[in-house]
Amino acid sequence: MTRDSVHQILIAAELFLLALPVSVICMLFSLALLFTVSFPWSLEALLIIHFVLIGNLGIVGLWWVAVAYLRYPGAGLKKPQWEWRAACLGAGLVSVSLLLLGLIVAGWQAPEAAVIVATGSLASPLLVPFLHLACLRRTPLARQ
Repeated sequence: MTRDSVHQILIAAELFLLALPVSVICMLFSLALLFTVSFPWSLEALLIIHFVLIGNLGIVGLWWVAVAYLRYPGAGLKKPQWEWRAACLGAGLVSVSLLLLGLIVAGWQAPEAAVIVATGSLASPLLVPFLHLACLRRTPLARQ
């Protein structure tokens, strides 16, 4: 087994065991949230709508990059451009959600919009395949 095949097996396992259930749950919850928040157009509602849409774009970008790596192990990580940026945005939003969740657990009296954004921490298992792909993208073998 080569190094690439081991990483492909690990990425596939991470996708099916962690990313698939979380992606389905987050997509369904985000659709429900969009249907309940989309009207009236207050500033908090717009913040939540943008957060949800960018989070969904991050999930799609992560899946796109991961499938590209599984199909083309050598060139699959250096070819995607917007997909990788979308996955990075999604990872950043998950980090913000985890930070807000930590502040809420520590005792911060958060407004309702912050509590809704903190529910994005449900997507934290998506950080495992993202960080694995990020490390693979930085290795010298991925740059060849």
